[in-house]
Amino acid sequence: MDNIIKRLCNTNELIELYSNFNDCDKFAVGYIDACTDNECLIHSFQENDLDDGYYVMHNDSVFEIRRRTKYLKNMLLFIKPNTEKYKLPKGYWTELDLFNVVLNLCKEERLMAMIRLDFGEECYGYINDFDDSILEIETVDSDGIPDGIEYLRIEDVRVIGFGSLEANRRSKLFETQNNLN
Repeated sequence: MDNIIKRLCNTNELIELYSNFNDCDKFAVGYIDACTDNECLIHSFQENDLDDGYYVMHNDSVFEIRRRTKYLKNMLLFIKPNTEKYKLPKGYWTELDLFNVVLNLCKEERLMAMIRLDFGEECYGYINDFDDSILEIETVDSDGIPDGIEYLRIEDVRVIGFGSLEANRRSKLFETQNNLN
């Protein structure tokens, strides 16, 4: 898949990207904005031009890519990809760690992050700190309530995302909860 990801990187071609072996009916629709030999950065959308944020994942997590499907042709009627709010890399990079770029952005801008681990578990929260081996995240539950601090091994992290509808929902609930106190 690495060569296909590189070929589609920064082409503005809408794709279906499959990375969840446990549920092959779930897939991301979006654009590959940036990639390296090991990672790709996807700008994801849902129907009706709903921006579903950005995700960085390991290339070897991708097991299928679809192009030019009827579904994608219909999605193109709604999606307007020029919604950049963040300074993120574009194109193919030989020496860049996209995971670190996204982690730094989430930490510095205090963006609600979604972390998916090797074994499928997802958590949402704010990145407090990270290094080459450990990620510290202040977790937030589905009601926007803080749920403690988690320490995750970086090697177990498969996907990091931000700006999704779910992350934005939790962030808004979190802000509302904290303003009430």
